[in-house]
Amino acid sequence: MKMLNAEKAEKRTTILRLNILAGFISVIIFSILMIISDYATLAERKEADQFYNYMIIGSLLYMAVIWFSCVFSKPFWKPGTK
Repeated sequence: MKMLNAEKAEKRTTILRLNILAGFISVIIFSILMIISDYATLAERKEADQFYNYMIIGSLLYMAVIWFSCVFSKPFWKPGTK
């Protein structure tokens, strides 16, 4: 990877951090939906909870991948950092 100038490096860092924030917001939204949703039958509840669990786990994995890419690629494209 080539070294970026300071402006582009800051822009890339901001984009990655906004992606982490988007993953966190989706975790919060799906957690709230899981808590406050009302269902007619137990089968509907199990089906919806399974979907919410998959979305929460997917969002957490997304956040982790983006965080790893932010932390471990920083020395390659951000000048003057370790």
